[in-house]
Amino acid sequence: MDSIPRNARERASSYPDLSVGDRRLLPERDEVALGKFFDVYFDRIYGYIRRLVVEEHLAEDLTQEVFMHLYRSFPSYDPERELRPWVFTIATNKVRDFWRSRRHRDAQREKGVEIEGSLDHFAERDDRPESPLEQEEMDVQVRAAIDELPEGLRTTVLLRAYEGLSFEAIGEILDRNEVAVRKRYSRALEALREALGPAYSVHQDES
Repeated sequence: MDSIPRNARERASSYPDLSVGDRRLLPERDEVALGKFFDVYFDRIYGYIRRLVVEEHLAEDLTQEVFMHLYRSFPSYDPERELRPWVFTIATNKVRDFWRSRRHRDAQREKGVEIEGSLDHFAERDDRPESPLEQEEMDVQVRAAIDELPEGLRTTVLLRAYEGLSFEAIGEILDRNEVAVRKRYSRALEALREALGPAYSVHQDES
């Protein structure tokens, strides 16, 4: 049984993507196709990385590194292959490389608390906050709960909830089989329920 935040699924399903014709021009680094690719993917990749590393300047740096890597890799891209999993595989690997780096260890020592962005599409309290301050406090708790998830669970949640990728596609990105990815996703949702307490409920759809 699949479960995913409803608003996240609706948002993911509305994301545009490049046509097959544009994808076939990417290996040639066609300027028009590259421009469309940038328009479609830059904000999404930045948002994905920002949720994984939190710090804004690090997310900006890593996003630039991802797009430089993508540009260098386009000549070897198979345009018959679905674009989105390929792009997010490169972004995920870049974040993993960062997590293993000395730069990450140094950043962790200097890290302050920086949590922003509304996450009420992911979890809600049974008694909905009525003021902006209450909403902000709720967002902080949800953001903190997601940030505390182990790497594998957090990445799975972001790819599934925010990008709406299939479990099969996520498995390709994380080098795991579909069953393992489904288990990770279930474990992540359960961990969030436990962390947020009985006043919160994680949105679910069944399909």
